Amino acid sequence: MFERPKRAVQRVFLHCSASDDETLVGRHIVDEIRNWHKARGWNDVGYHFLIDKLGGVFEGRPLEAVPAAQKGHNLRTIAIMVHGLRDFSDASLTALQALCGEINEAYYGRISFHGHCEVANKECPVFEYKDVLVLDRWGRMP
Repeated sequence: MFERPKRAVQRVFLHCSASDDETLVGRHIVDEIRNWHKARGWNDVGYHFLIDKLGGVFEGRPLEAVPAAQKGHNLRTIAIMVHGLRDFSDASLTALQALCGEINEAYYGRISFHGHCEVANKECPVFEYKDVLVLDRWGRMP
């Protein structure tokens, strides 16, 4: 169950792992992506939540910490990563819908959801996140 952090949050950014490695399941996905991010010089995994292909939702960076996920757009955000590049499982997208629904409810519908691609010259996430979350033109969930 999602609990709001004490720090101000206005937006949620969605990411993909850019990997279809089937071995990245369970807590192993957090450990592996943490290693990738630390190798880039970051102090921790950049995302608050990571979703594996089985639909498991795992905590990464603590929610009270600002993410390191969308350069120049990290303040007042939550970062969520869904594992995949070309293959996103129904279980992972269903878990994303449920998590975002909890976040939306915790903020009384006054939070918006965005793809990393909206603030960076990247295709991330490479799934139709607006359709998956049924977002309106402002990035709000119903």
